[in-house]
Amino acid sequence: MKENEVFKNLIVVKRSGQRVNFNSVKIAVAIKHAFDNDNDEDSASNEKKINKVYNLVLEYIVTVYENRKTINVEDIQDIIEDTLKKCGYITVFQKFNEYRLQRAASREAFSVKEQHKFVKAVEKIGLNAKNYQENKPADLMFNFGKTVSQEFAKAYLIESKYNRAFEEGRIYIENINAYALKTTSSAIVDLSSIISDDISDCTEKLIYIIKNFKEEQFGEQTLMNLDLLYENVTLACFRNKFIINLEMFFKVMGLLEFLDFTKLKEKIMLEKTLEISIHSYQDILLNSTSKNIFLDVLSFTREKILEELEKNVRKLLEFIKNGTYRLANHKVNISLSSEDTHFKKIYFKIIYEIQDQDCTTIYKYQNNNDFLVEAISKKLDVIVLFLDNHLNEEMDVLSNMLYLDENVFSDEITSRGKMKLSTVTINLARLGLKYHQKNMDAFYQELEELLELSKNSLIQRYEYQANLYKENYTVIFNDNMLYEAKKLESNRRVRKVLRNGVLNISFSGLMECSKALTSSNDVDKILDFGLSIVAFMKEKIKKYTNDLKINFALSEEADKSIGKHFLALDKTMYGNIELLKKDYYEGISDYLKDSTKKYQYARKYQDLCYFNLVMDVPRNRQAILTSLELLKREKIKGVRFKC
Repeated sequence: MKENEVFKNLIVVKRSGQRVNFNSVKIAVAIKHAFDNDNDEDSASNEKKINKVYNLVLEYIVTVYENRKTINVEDIQDIIEDTLKKCGYITVFQKFNEYRLQRAASREAFSVKEQHKFVKAVEKIGLNAKNYQENKPADLMFNFGKTVSQEFAKAYLIESKYNRAFEEGRIYIENINAYALKTTSSAIVDLSSIISDDISDCTEKLIYIIKNFKEEQFGEQTLMNLDLLYENVTLACFRNKFIINLEMFFKVMGLLEFLDFTKLKEKIMLEKTLEISIHSYQDILLNSTSKNIFLDVLSFTREKILEELEKNVRKLLEFIKNGTYRLANHKVNISLSSEDTHFKKIYFKIIYEIQDQDCTTIYKYQNNNDFLVEAISKKLDVIVLFLDNHLNEEMDVLSNMLYLDENVFSDEITSRGKMKLSTVTINLARLGLKYHQKNMDAFYQELEELLELSKNSLIQRYEYQANLYKENYTVIFNDNMLYEAKKLESNRRVRKVLRNGVLNISFSGLMECSKALTSSNDVDKILDFGLSIVAFMKEKIKKYTNDLKINFALSEEADKSIGKHFLALDKTMYGNIELLKKDYYEGISDYLKDSTKKYQYARKYQDLCYFNLVMDVPRNRQAILTSLELLKREKIKGVRFKC
């Protein structure tokens, strides 16, 4: 096409004299930013307006610069301004022009490139201050700090090629405003080292851990097998209280000296359940009076202990729901084992009342369980892990179903104490649109380049993270809550622990990419081609892990806001075409529901990548049980249900 030839041959001359290839994406991004900064424009109708201006600008450049070899940056900006005025978008033009003049002034004031880039942070604060909704000065100041932190990272820490890819919407760098802090993203917290025989003490320790993890990571945490922790603490507390109460009652009744109380204590301390059988104590309790006292005290103590457990579970869950954090998101996930525990009954009773949208329950399933069925029917956010299907009690997930089980340094298969260090997301939909009805070799070549770019971006961030010391943290590298943290000595860098973590390359818009490249509406054909793309990426990811001795993972991006971000930029370039008539890029699960082979496809995708598998199910007990057993037979590893 004529315009492709013009753009291919056109060279952009920057203000510094540097010459670079023409990049229409930068024009699209500049126009979109101008519209985004104008409060007078209706955001719902902006997409068509942005695409209209973008196409008119490109048409003008093709017409006027067809026989020229170069174009100045200032000329491109003039063309954008003229087009905005001709289209009648006067306030948008004024915003664009105002920002352009401010940038010119800052270039004069700061001759060093990085200084000029960093001053953009101050400009952005001034431009966006009126858009902040906070009423408290402290909140406003915190937002200022986030903006400065982000711009500092972009100016001084992140290489320019990764910045460009991020700004152009080819990749998305996770939580870039925390980049300069060198903190990690998320963790599956190992609670097995918490030792306590007091339920309240255990709860206070957990609250302290959550608070500090939220201050020292920017993502979410999964509390692994929380029910087993509370079950052990509850049992220890019960045994102690039961012995104290028995001694008191036997003493009051004048029977203490007639019992072998030392032997009684020893037996009670060996109990593994609150459901104690009196038959095990027949050799000590020799008359009906002592037996009745034993049973009455047992019932009383058990009741009080379970009341204490319920009070503390409620306290913990309410803390999780109401917690506010400056750095991290609000998500804390509760992981439950496959065992029947008193904690589960209490937990589900309270979680139904609280209805915390930021708390995902992770349930390890082996057999029929009434708690799980009720949770699904009540639309609780539950991830079900099928333990027989290549999973064990040592496996756990984050809320996007990322297992964090990779470890190039060990054959041990476990998620216990593993971290997701950071994520870079690839915009596959953009690639699909670019290579629609074009050479597939070129598509895979650019995909490989984008994977390489993402890998290197993650490595750069990893090097910043790994060079911090244990003393830079208060909690997360203490008390053996992270994998191999006990090996980390004082005044040592945290690299030894971080190397067991995972660098996550995720993708967004896979289905749209596959649909664009196949030019098909057939769901199975789209899913099949999607599998081939994921298989290609998986091979590259495995090679990165083996070559660099760092754990890489491949996942589908579950955060819809990132898909929405990519979609908005892509609409700027391609307009509101049929493929883009949606609010965000859809996931694999959205296409599985329309396939007659959804279970086979789900299993194949789970063998290649981590993705948020969501299955629809009728809201009744038998349908849920049938679905659970069917998914188990089909070797599905994990699933979310939607009633």
